[in-house]
Amino acid sequence: MEAKITRTPTDIVDPGYLFAQLADAYLVFNADGIAVFANQTYLRLFDRLPEDVIGQAIHLLPEFVALAKAPYGSTWLTEISGNLEVGQARSTRYFRFDLPPIGKDKPRRRFWKFKASRVLENPGNVGTDRTFLVVRVSDVTARAEAETVAQREKARLRSQAQLRQIVADETAARLRTQQEEFAVALAFAKVGAWELDPQTGQITCTEQCKINLGLTASDALSEQRLFTELIAPEFREEARARMERALAERRHFETEYQVTSFYPEQRWLLVRGQGQFDENGTLRAILGFTIDITARKRTELEQRQQTIVEREAREESDRYALAMDHFVSAVTHELRSPLSAITSWADLLARTRDVAHLDQAAAALQRNARQLGLMVDDLLDTGAIVSGKLSVNRAPVAFEALISEVLSDLKWEAQRKSIDIVSELEPCGVTGDEARLKQIVWNLLSNAIKFTQKGTITIALQSDDGQAVLRVQDTGCGIEASALPRVFDRFEQVRSDVAGRIGGLGLGLWLVKNLVSMHGGTVDVESEGPGHGCVFRVSLPLRASGELSNVA
Repeated sequence: MEAKITRTPTDIVDPGYLFAQLADAYLVFNADGIAVFANQTYLRLFDRLPEDVIGQAIHLLPEFVALAKAPYGSTWLTEISGNLEVGQARSTRYFRFDLPPIGKDKPRRRFWKFKASRVLENPGNVGTDRTFLVVRVSDVTARAEAETVAQREKARLRSQAQLRQIVADETAARLRTQQEEFAVALAFAKVGAWELDPQTGQITCTEQCKINLGLTASDALSEQRLFTELIAPEFREEARARMERALAERRHFETEYQVTSFYPEQRWLLVRGQGQFDENGTLRAILGFTIDITARKRTELEQRQQTIVEREAREESDRYALAMDHFVSAVTHELRSPLSAITSWADLLARTRDVAHLDQAAAALQRNARQLGLMVDDLLDTGAIVSGKLSVNRAPVAFEALISEVLSDLKWEAQRKSIDIVSELEPCGVTGDEARLKQIVWNLLSNAIKFTQKGTITIALQSDDGQAVLRVQDTGCGIEASALPRVFDRFEQVRSDVAGRIGGLGLGLWLVKNLVSMHGGTVDVESEGPGHGCVFRVSLPLRASGELSNVA
């Protein structure tokens, strides 16, 4: 007879309690992915309370968030949430999720592996279809680190041939990368590399080098073409000489030149190179590079030009300062002379009643007063021209008649110095200010008389291609070629050593130039040098036929 086993309540074991005490960490989710249970091991592992977990969605728990970011993690979560059948299980790969630090230590590095299974709520109850997702959480840090160590050990134990191949491949890859980066850097800096074969004269170069020389990628390059076509003619001899000297002395060479391919644009290259020699001293190759220095060269040329302009401006300023000093001195002297003469003759007239001196005194007073008036007029006209206030009243003028009047006024002064005046005047009508035109002729003719000690002054007027051309030629002291450009400058009085001291303010010819310009004409001067006289030439537009007699 079989014995019957009787169980007391104390013999019955609570499965839930045993599940909660398992050494492995477990989480249970309902069909909606909401956590409904976490055993003690899980709570201790992550240092959490039940209320921190129960009721949380699976995708909100930190370790599952970390899993979703790991490779294939999101795929695993999708698979267990919707495609995992009852009785099936799916495991993850290792993934990293660090635990919070203890105290001031760094976060604890940990690797994890999850395994999910789908189970029924109560398999013994027919008709029950509610399922749960049970996830076992395993700390596999030690295993993952061991595998990492093992992988490193395997890598260390590879054969020497494999290692050499790997190193060679890596070196080749790095070299290609460095070459590519170097090529990009050279292209960005517009630097081209080249190699010249001294035996054949052929030049092998990078694409950037050809670009610098104005060539296309398919163009052939040789030493002959470089020195006969591409380098600008004025730089070829110097470039070749520098290269040959450097090769003879076995040192590097450097030269700069322009490239003809970019004419008329100025493209500058800096070229550096050095010879490669065999042990027996034979030149094997010439290596070097080219750099586009156009921007730098333009800046240098601009700075050089600016320096020249500034130097010329300083020289001009200094010259004007000296001229001003001379002008002040000349004004003081020139004004004092007629004033002294006027004062002296006035005192003489006041002290004596001798009629014999009356005509002489009147002539001297008139002559000096007139000279004083002319100087004052020049000064006033200079100020008006500089300020732009000098007016010109245009009207038809018989230029030959005006010149004759000036000749008549200056005839006595020429006779006093025994100077012959020859006039050759053709009728020429012009339009201008009669007083200003007379001032032009007066200044030119009086200037010729002033600087001529003896000889002849020829004044000619003729029409030429729509212009009335006035020519005043003297046999006076002449002008040096270097001084000709300054003849018409203000405050300038160009003197020859043979002329001695000649009075004047240095304004007459400056006034002539400006007055001629106001009438739409030109003035120039020629001289074969000291002792050979001067020729001044003034060109004014002829008056058009039918022009009104009075033009404002």
